Amino acid sequence: MHKQDIQKIVDAAYETADSIVGARAWKTVEDASAMHDVIFWETLAKQLPDIAVVDLLAILKEK
Repeated sequence: MHKQDIQKIVDAAYETADSIVGARAWKTVEDASAMHDVIFWETLAKQLPDIAVVDLLAILKEK
């Protein structure tokens, strides 16, 4: 998979998490942030099941 494809998936996961978290009222900022992280990483895990987090971060850091 090319870096551009992976970046598109990462961007889409981030936007999905933003949308879901933004659609609900949260008691604390910490709760909203934690749920955003869970949604983001769960979405990535489903879209990129064969890529480890360490590998994903390394791919995205490449220039």
